[in-house]
Amino acid sequence: MNPTEFDRYTEALQRNLESFPEVMGLVTLGSTADKQLRDQWSDHDFWVITKSSAQPKFLDDLSWLPASDRILLKVRHSNGYTVVYDNKHKVELAVFDLDEARTGKAERYSILIDREGIAELMISIHENSINPIRASAEGLENLCVLVWSACERDERGETLSARQYLDGFAVNQLLNLITPPLHPERDRLDPRRRLEKRSPDLATEIVALRNLVIPTAALRMFEIAERELKETSPGLCWDKVTTIKGWIRDEA
Repeated sequence: MNPTEFDRYTEALQRNLESFPEVMGLVTLGSTADKQLRDQWSDHDFWVITKSSAQPKFLDDLSWLPASDRILLKVRHSNGYTVVYDNKHKVELAVFDLDEARTGKAERYSILIDREGIAELMISIHENSINPIRASAEGLENLCVLVWSACERDERGETLSARQYLDGFAVNQLLNLITPPLHPERDRLDPRRRLEKRSPDLATEIVALRNLVIPTAALRMFEIAERELKETSPGLCWDKVTTIKGWIRDEA
């Protein structure tokens, strides 16, 4: 979707929702809110905040979406949908009341409709969402647990589960530990987002882990953690990392 089409969709969405008195707020998120992050693959990501008990009206009937007659796919989640149009454009939406919205997370956002305290609500949600994730003993211990769990499952022959633990859970934990929390291009809700742009060498290293057998990839992951963190955080539980590395080498 080109920039003009993207903006036209946003404008139509706002107009459509402004016609419903039950709608208290419309909040766009991520690249929908921040044009600097947007490209031809960007989706529309937004929250519709309604009066209490009005959510079913918007979840049971999606005719309020722009060009709803061109929806190709729609997948229902607990409070929203993933929608794909026949022009390949994707929409991620959630419909909340005020109490439900407070449980959400939002880093970059823009308020397009505010009928009852939505600005104050979003400030609170934003502050809770971006609390800096700092290297901690608990965080490094969690990485140890995840990496060792991957190795155990690999030894048991559960390759798919082992890869999920290492390439999924452990990589997320590693990036949360080593990525500067206040980096302007960091997505605080997903440490993988735009890693290739802000740290291309690190991204290449992380991707390469998938091509290594589990024990080798696990040891390499600890090497990255030590290189990136040990000098600035010498007080973390590096002795426990050494212990887990020894276990991995013994099993290899």
